[in-house]
Amino acid sequence: MKNIILNILFLIISIPVVSQEVSKDTIELEQVTVTAKKVRQEDKSVVPLQTITRIELDRVTGTNVADAIKNFSGVTIKDYGGIGGLKTVMVRSLGANHTGVYMDGVQFSDVATGQVDLGRISTDNADEISLIIGQSNDYCLPARFYASASIININSIPPDFSRKNTRYKIGAKTGSFGLFSPFISVQNKIGKSFYSDLSLNYTKASGRYPYSLKCGSNSDTTVYRRNSDVQSFNPCLTIGGKLKNGSKISFKNYLYWSERGLPGAVVYYNPFSAQRLWNTDFYSNLQYKTVDTTQLQYMTNIKYSQNYLRYLDPEYLNEEGKLDNKYLQREYYFSLAMNYKLMNSLHLSFANDYYINTLTANLYNYSNPVRYSNLSVISINYSGNKIETNANLLATIVNEKTLSGEPAPKRRRLSPSFSLGYKLLQKPSLKIRFMYKDIFRMPTFNDSYYTLVGNNNLKPELTKQFNLGLTGISKFLIFDDFSFKTDVFYNRIQDKIVAIPTKNLFVWSMQNVGMVETKGIELQSQLETKKFWSGFYFALNVNYTFQKATDITKEGSATYGSQIAYIPVETFSALASLNYKKLSLNYNVMFNGYRYVLGENIYENMIPGWWISDVSLLYSFSIRENDIKLKAEVSNIFNNQYDVIRSFPMPGRAIYLTFIFKY
Repeated sequence: MKNIILNILFLIISIPVVSQEVSKDTIELEQVTVTAKKVRQEDKSVVPLQTITRIELDRVTGTNVADAIKNFSGVTIKDYGGIGGLKTVMVRSLGANHTGVYMDGVQFSDVATGQVDLGRISTDNADEISLIIGQSNDYCLPARFYASASIININSIPPDFSRKNTRYKIGAKTGSFGLFSPFISVQNKIGKSFYSDLSLNYTKASGRYPYSLKCGSNSDTTVYRRNSDVQSFNPCLTIGGKLKNGSKISFKNYLYWSERGLPGAVVYYNPFSAQRLWNTDFYSNLQYKTVDTTQLQYMTNIKYSQNYLRYLDPEYLNEEGKLDNKYLQREYYFSLAMNYKLMNSLHLSFANDYYINTLTANLYNYSNPVRYSNLSVISINYSGNKIETNANLLATIVNEKTLSGEPAPKRRRLSPSFSLGYKLLQKPSLKIRFMYKDIFRMPTFNDSYYTLVGNNNLKPELTKQFNLGLTGISKFLIFDDFSFKTDVFYNRIQDKIVAIPTKNLFVWSMQNVGMVETKGIELQSQLETKKFWSGFYFALNVNYTFQKATDITKEGSATYGSQIAYIPVETFSALASLNYKKLSLNYNVMFNGYRYVLGENIYENMIPGWWISDVSLLYSFSIRENDIKLKAEVSNIFNNQYDVIRSFPMPGRAIYLTFIFKY
């Protein structure tokens, strides 16, 4: 809420008069408070934008980014099950490689697979998580922000030293399947203008949950998921502050270490697996940003990151009797972004990113590729009373070299993007918006160089995105805030990279043979009341998506016109929250329609749709300016058994308790 306090005091100055006593007249006006509700960013955006705030994060079940965004429209989470299972995202039927994932403006990069495991990223210290389709509305951004079809951006909780110079946040979550996850955050003020922010998160779980295994036509037996344990440690240290000229500087260091079992697919009634996975991911980023009130604003980023992965299969049938693969990725990154204010409503922006990616592995005769990437973008933004528009052009140059074998050819490409919003009505607010983006994703190192499978002549996957939407904000019945968004979208992917057999079914190769067309509609609505009865407050978020993602690669083939694998035609989610003073009762329901595991849409390849319901109870209170939160949550309350990925059973009912203390 925006509070503007108008305290006007008129003092009539006494005027001396000859032979008279000086007199004073004073008029005092009462204090007036003017309040206005801050419009959510997604209600103003000219591109599809969805956000979940800290308040809403406390209401949903789960503590990772995948759990946080699973309710967004157009989002499909590929979940391999369990607390430590791989969780990647597909947005509007585009693969995980088309979505960039950022924390405080720093990208999580994985040039080997192009996919980021959202289950590893904790939301304990997140202030807001956004999903942007197309292009962000911000003016001063690194060029990488323009280089993906969609963006997931995680903003950390900003430091607050209004009451104390040192702030603590301590908590723990425990519950089903052996979960124990303590965390601590310490924010400390350094001098007048600087601060440090240290957060530590530890997670350990057995991952042992029951599921039904079909042993015959009419009989099921209950077995437990095995080799699904996980242990992880995630410290993050940020040192930042303001300089004398008002500019901001931030030095962020992020580490994630984990060891986990890979339970594998339940195939031929065999639930056993002995595979193990180790990850050690680290990045360090230095950012300098000038104040946004100046005519010329600029931001620089310098980053170093490395990702280590070890995969062990102790039962692999080879001469050694095991498979023990080790991979090490490194990235060296530099970015400069500038924004020039031509006038209050017109901005011109430029950004250039240069980065080097390397990948080494202990594989026999591995290529050990190195990729040099240069991204340059120029953007113009206009924001008027009724019209808001953005146009940008991204230039990409990519060179590669290898230690052995032929490297991929040099790539050059121009990628335009355009968005337009027009306000039809002021009150109630009604806006129409249009977005077009031409973008691509480079082949990953695994696509190009993986032994016996990679193809170094792959072209980038080309993607064209179109969106036409209508947004509105008003009051409705007892609801003080009612907003809706309706978006019709069309995506077309050309030169889609797919694996196809070559000599025989045991020798595959990556090829640019795919073409996919996606048509869909998204419906979003938010309802909110300030108070509707004796201190009660109610909020409701509803999202629905219908999408047809069809294979149009080759007319007459068995898959032509069929829905592509693992994309449901329909998804629905709703989050309802009933609040009374410091108590909040929350109910979340999700629906995923049927999907197919392969491009051939036959009954044998179909996975049934599923409904899942979660409920949580949150109690927040304060003792001597110390904030305390107690949360109880039950996920999958009806204990439904379902698969997101075939043969990877998901957990049933689970109960968790969370305690948070802020000092």
